[in-house]
Amino acid sequence: MLRPLRLVPLALFALCALACRREATSNPEAEPDAGTQKTPSASIGLIDEDGQLEPDPEQIAAGVPYLRFHVEVDDSPSRGPADAPVTIVMFSDFECPYCADALATIAQLEREYGKDIRFVYKALPLDSHPYAMLAALVGHSAAEQGKFWPFHDRLFSGGEIDQDTIVEYATESGLDLDQVAREVEELTYAPEIRRDLRTAKRLQLRSTPVFFINGRMLPGARPKHIFRQMIDQELDLAKQLRAAGIPDSELYAHVTKWGYTAIQYRDERPELDEDSVYPVPIADSPARGPADAPITIVAFSDFQCPFCARGDETMRLLQERYGNQIRFVFKHFPLPGHARGALASRVSYAAAKAGKFWEFHDAVFDLGPGFSADDLLEIGDALGIPPSTMQAAMTDQSHDAQIDADIQLGMRLGVTGTPAYFINGRPIVGAHPEIDFRLIIVEELGRVAQALEQGVPAKDVYRHLTGANE
Repeated sequence: MLRPLRLVPLALFALCALACRREATSNPEAEPDAGTQKTPSASIGLIDEDGQLEPDPEQIAAGVPYLRFHVEVDDSPSRGPADAPVTIVMFSDFECPYCADALATIAQLEREYGKDIRFVYKALPLDSHPYAMLAALVGHSAAEQGKFWPFHDRLFSGGEIDQDTIVEYATESGLDLDQVAREVEELTYAPEIRRDLRTAKRLQLRSTPVFFINGRMLPGARPKHIFRQMIDQELDLAKQLRAAGIPDSELYAHVTKWGYTAIQYRDERPELDEDSVYPVPIADSPARGPADAPITIVAFSDFQCPFCARGDETMRLLQERYGNQIRFVFKHFPLPGHARGALASRVSYAAAKAGKFWEFHDAVFDLGPGFSADDLLEIGDALGIPPSTMQAAMTDQSHDAQIDADIQLGMRLGVTGTPAYFINGRPIVGAHPEIDFRLIIVEELGRVAQALEQGVPAKDVYRHLTGANE
């Protein structure tokens, strides 16, 4: 059996990435993540004010028609010949009924077109589907055991899924359940799923299914004749390209090499880039956990923000799970209109002076965003801080410049709302479920291991990975 105790965080998968917002923007500067590739500006498709996106002119000049996107196949699960003239990439969610409908159509097309089609799976588990991430993780474990497609097809054949049915279908598919449980617990395939999720985010995919037929986007569960029309067009194009000397093995790379790898609206507010590492300095900010911990999580937070309180619950889960592997750092980011948040930030300096910052921090978030000034005094009293000291801190402006410095730092980095976290410099914004943080942490532990192998001292790993001056 899969060990259910270690799968309890699945209940958190349904949480949305909620956040409070600050009405300000900036142009963040960051270095590309050493483990990913920064999207080149030339491959970004800019949608105009009329909502139109035109193909790359060089692509059209090369005789490759239609708007296309560049989606790497990598080592994603696939079936059909690698040199098939038509590659269909599907971003899929195992809990999505529309994906099941669309796959019935794909199965018909595979039978009709045979070796002319290569079908590729990409994971896009949606936050609204509580078991989709587990199914995706088990799917990658099945792929490692050479049984992805039996497991995939069985999942989509049985209607609604939950943890028990996933285990049942894994058993039916002949999977080694001990191996599956171990790989799910260790998030062995987190990098593969994160890669798919990053691709989907860059292309602004927010629902499933979404298909890319030789790079041509087709969202939703469409009628078979729509697929057939596009496939037939691509087969005709393949004949022309073969005549021009392009071998079948290079067809997909050729027709998608001009494709956009990201989509942006011209007036779109810039967002923190998950593919980049941001040099977030620690300075003298409150921190808990070893200074040489392999993972540093910097939180830009507002004591009055309800989503920060929810995010803090997740941080505590991470602390319980990873212990001394994580150093937590707090940056003040009280939002306009959150007067109690700003007040708590001021008072936190009195707690910090008494060596009680984190106890104060936890107690405030335990109260939730509706706390009062009297509540802060009671927290101080429980921590052994005299009420007179706490009251004086409420009107003491001597630390306002430090609070403002945190706010300005956040804005320079591109933070526009709370909570905003940087995991070894990699951003994640909003009250995400624990699994989202764990997926990044697994990737970062890999980067840390590489740094240590290169001879970087543990105490210098954060500076090495982020470029930040601590």
